[in-house]
Amino acid sequence: MAAPATPSTQAQRERYGRVVQAATSTLSAGGEDALQMKELAQKADVSLATLYRYFPSKDHVLLAIAVDHYDRAYRRVLTETPSGRTVRERVTNQLLREFRAGQRNQRLTAALSRALTETSSHYSEVIEHLENLQTRIRRVVAEADGPISEQQRRVLPIIGQIFVAASRRWLAGIASASDARFQITVGCRLLDVADELVDEDEDAAHATSADMHTAMRPNPASNPTAAASPSPSTPPVRRFTDERLP
Repeated sequence: MAAPATPSTQAQRERYGRVVQAATSTLSAGGEDALQMKELAQKADVSLATLYRYFPSKDHVLLAIAVDHYDRAYRRVLTETPSGRTVRERVTNQLLREFRAGQRNQRLTAALSRALTETSSHYSEVIEHLENLQTRIRRVVAEADGPISEQQRRVLPIIGQIFVAASRRWLAGIASASDARFQITVGCRLLDVADELVDEDEDAAHATSADMHTAMRPNPASNPTAAASPSPSTPPVRRFTDERLP
């Protein structure tokens, strides 16, 4: 699959923006089935060749809408004062606000959710960018009253996964909206877990991984050939850090 072109001039960015806007309107009105590339080109007033140059597939369109959505959300939280006295309250309020926005436009939410969770590895770079944007938003909200601990930073992506899972269960009709809000709220309580407990759990997880790695090594006593060759060393334990984020 050809890589999508990146708009570099003002005119190209305007055409790109028209496509994203037209696609968002189409999804909101009729869902993903209503999004057809030929009709989208007509609504955006661009040629079909131009559309495919920037969006080689429908999934590229959906991911572009998601990037636009979270870019706008990120710029918005930078100018707002989040509600809540504590880190947990602020992050909880932000995620519940995001969930309510998804409820108001369920067709669009469903299409973007599918694109973010079911697309192939061809889109891994875009999806990673989106996940970083989501984490940036939560960090801005969490740190409105000052820096948060390193342990809380490591917990934020976990809370993000809880939010995604709760939203998907609601979209699938497995859980009610109140169930989803409950799961999101409880998940945010991880931000209140003592830092030393987060460290203990992470160390335990790494220790289990190291033990499994050791157990899977060949036994030199039962394999003379393996005894003559050096065995790989266990990789050093490294803590997850958010180094890509500011």
